[in-house]
Amino acid sequence: MFGTIGRATLEPAQQAQLDTLMEAWKQDIRPKIPGPVIELHGHRAGQPNEVVFIVLTQDEATYRKMAEMPEQHQFFLRANEVLGGEPTWEDVELEWGIRE
Repeated sequence: MFGTIGRATLEPAQQAQLDTLMEAWKQDIRPKIPGPVIELHGHRAGQPNEVVFIVLTQDEATYRKMAEMPEQHQFFLRANEVLGGEPTWEDVELEWGIRE
């Protein structure tokens, strides 16, 4: 899978806006992305203002197409407003599986 890990600082009063924005992403953008998508967001342990986002798509081509979508760009701009600036981003290639 290919995607990104993002990190940002969130003001406590912005959490509800971020939650609303993430729900809108799931409803408006996610259905337009082919194949499986893993989307996670939360915060560093013990640091609720340090948010972390992980989005993985089935491959790099799918991820790049998603990133080029006009609606994804608008989401990115709205997220930057809620977060008070652009997060740091790190593109990653990851494998996943459940092992016992």
